[in-house]
Amino acid sequence: MTRMAIIDFEASCLPEDHFSYPIQVSLTTLEGPSRSWLIKPSAKWQFWDWCDEAEALHGISREQLRREGLPVGQVLAELAAQAAGCTVYARSDLDAYWLETLAEAANRPVPFPIRYLGDLFAQGGIERQNLLIALETARMAGHYRYPAAA
Repeated sequence: MTRMAIIDFEASCLPEDHFSYPIQVSLTTLEGPSRSWLIKPSAKWQFWDWCDEAEALHGISREQLRREGLPVGQVLAELAAQAAGCTVYARSDLDAYWLETLAEAANRPVPFPIRYLGDLFAQGGIERQNLLIALETARMAGHYRYPAAA
């Protein structure tokens, strides 16, 4: 059986209305361990957007990224090594966008594909509506940080 991992990015803004860039990425393999990286903004992103609403959600400031963030190339290389041999899933297709943005800033190809977590559940016969109910239940119990996507 292929090892599985879950990836999740935080970003400067949501891209629906803004030109956003990744600021943090986490990868969890089902066998453990989890790993997370703060991303120092690339010079290529100098004039991209930063939204106070996004900062309020993720709690990461631009100053913290400048101080504690790692260079995009280092984050991408370490992320690829951590994900080696895994099928990587995300709850949103935005995570694939931010992986592409990270790879582009590092002048490297995307190191692995990201599959939508909903597809995995669908293969197992779990309907999207039931998944959304489960996510909302987890959020209400304090186990899940963000509201379920509609």
